[in-house]
Amino acid sequence: MSAPVASRLLAPFRRRAEDTARSPERVKSLARRAGDRMKRHSRALRPLREDMPALLRLAKAWARRDYTALPWRAAVGIVAGLLYFVSPLDAVPDFLPFLGFIDDAAVLGFILRAMEKDVHAFREWEEARA
Repeated sequence: MSAPVASRLLAPFRRRAEDTARSPERVKSLARRAGDRMKRHSRALRPLREDMPALLRLAKAWARRDYTALPWRAAVGIVAGLLYFVSPLDAVPDFLPFLGFIDDAAVLGFILRAMEKDVHAFREWEEARA
């Protein structure tokens, strides 16, 4: 999926993402819901299996204020991607077997590529703490 297409799909979620990002409890809840959804649909979302858990841990650590190196704009982008993922009302309806998750996987893939440096820095931070 091209960056302009992914950006257009995420646009309706950005304002809500800004509001959600201001509430640590809402971000943690969103990350939990996204994790549950990822587990339920792991076959359809196989390409994200390696990177998605790190993105979810990053969102939770940022919400708990344990990890503070994530810029606001990146946090809002991650939250927008997670909101898109958990929303049943997106470009391709999720009730369509496998097809319903193509857009979700593409949007989350776009978020992961766009936030690659942030996710990598977070993983290094995690390793340093271990």
